[in-house]
Amino acid sequence: MNIWELSEKAEYIADKHQRLLTQWQQYCNSLIQGITLSKAKLHHAVGCNPDDSLRFFLFDHFVIHVSLAEGFNSHTIEYYVEKRNGDDRVLIAKAILDDEGRIDNSISNRNRENVLEHYLEKIRPVYENLYSAVHSDTPVSMGQLQQSAQA
Repeated sequence: MNIWELSEKAEYIADKHQRLLTQWQQYCNSLIQGITLSKAKLHHAVGCNPDDSLRFFLFDHFVIHVSLAEGFNSHTIEYYVEKRNGDDRVLIAKAILDDEGRIDNSISNRNRENVLEHYLEKIRPVYENLYSAVHSDTPVSMGQLQQSAQA
């Protein structure tokens, strides 16, 4: 392989990587707009994060993290919940983001209402578990959240 062939491949890699990052940023924008412009009372507060992930505070006690999975060219979106103090991070769901901006092969990352609905479906086990615990006056454990997310 000569330098020009290598250069061509490097340019292809850089272009594809930049397109993925652009689609990720569009997803982030759509999700933040979906949450902040929603009239529904979700009890989410948007947090700033210096890295490339989203952070939402839920009932001022839990943090929902949304990020691309580690690794170069990862197309997997991961959804985590943890306590506000940073303890007990639990993976609750995953989704796939393609180069065209579709989430799980069906949702456009430009449609904030659909992005929000998809996100809420991904984190639904957290709300269900919290509702059940509050309704029955029992404490919530991160183990319960993880079990309900895996069910």
